[in-house]
Amino acid sequence: MEKNLLNLPVIIYYDEDTYIAKCPIIQGAFAEGDTPEEALKELMDVIKMIIAYKKERNEKLENLEEFISKKESKICTSIPISF
Repeated sequence: MEKNLLNLPVIIYYDEDTYIAKCPIIQGAFAEGDTPEEALKELMDVIKMIIAYKKERNEKLENLEEFISKKESKICTSIPISF
């Protein structure tokens, strides 16, 4: 069985004693945690729930086609650097 992976943009920031992770292209996809890793893990769960909910209702998630990858060994990330 072939798996498709989503390479989605994620923003993680610190705000008032908690880390917030959000995916700007999926409405409602945000989560928080005590660490950036925890916020990201929670966000992944939220995204899975949103996709399952949309699938159950036969609704499409807009604009995801360009983020689908069929290569399981690929990890994409952005690293913000200020200078």
